[in-house]
Amino acid sequence: MNVTLRQIRAFIAVADLGRFNLAANSLGLTQPAVSILIRELEAEMGVSLFDRHTRMVSLTAIGQEFLPQARKVLEDLELATRGVRDSAALKHGRVAVAASIVLAATIVPPLLARFLEQHPGVAVQLHDMAEERIRMALKGGQVDIAIGTLVDDDPEIKATPVICDRLMVTCRADHPFARLKQVRWQDLAKERLIVLAAENPLREIVERTMIRVAPAFRPSYEVRFSTTAISMISAGMGISVLPENSRQLAPAVHVRTIELVEPRVTREISILQHRQRSLSPAAQRLRELILTNAAAIRAAHLETDA
Repeated sequence: MNVTLRQIRAFIAVADLGRFNLAANSLGLTQPAVSILIRELEAEMGVSLFDRHTRMVSLTAIGQEFLPQARKVLEDLELATRGVRDSAALKHGRVAVAASIVLAATIVPPLLARFLEQHPGVAVQLHDMAEERIRMALKGGQVDIAIGTLVDDDPEIKATPVICDRLMVTCRADHPFARLKQVRWQDLAKERLIVLAAENPLREIVERTMIRVAPAFRPSYEVRFSTTAISMISAGMGISVLPENSRQLAPAVHVRTIELVEPRVTREISILQHRQRSLSPAAQRLRELILTNAAAIRAAHLETDA
């Protein structure tokens, strides 16, 4: 069936006003144009919808039956159209964001808070997860965008750099390193080093660097989360190499972070998204806000923490 919205609008207007000329005026059309639309609609449906009189028209029994259905078609379309417009204007919508444990506990919440101040009608979901799970969440459609690191190329994931994050040695406040301004990577070789899980991108960076300066390097402990590593450091079980803002995860724990040199190692934190999926208006706006504000928010956090 080839019924058009123009035909349905013309049908409702004639049914409401009872005259073709009044319906034509309300629609901004000529009377012959409205008559043609009604005839086309009746021909398409194979029934008469109106009884024509000299000056007035009235609905047939089938026309009366069709009228509420025609109204619903228009109402549903208007509702759907309004919803799309509201989403485009960020009056409502939803966006799901994934972030690694460290980032989800440090710089991401202020970014989301700023976004919600500007767009209170949008629902935001934050999925904090192990770094190695982020790619699968993007590929599986569980999240729209993510904030994390991408060590190797992935044809399905697009990475847009946002900030650089230094790697620091994290130790207990009474450790000899805590009195230093800088520590060399090779100085870690004799320490009990706590590393993150093998699947974590940070683990690869740490191991690659350590093997260059200490080929016989072997970690003492392997844990899944940075928070676990910090707790173990606080308990005197060893030291770890973690991102600079990791110390914010446990402000009450007496640990210190010291710059690692020879070499200085940084990692790129990026906005990650699926290459083949376009972003919703809400997700696109959040992406833009993160690109614009992430560096300033991270700097403010580090300054406050210092």
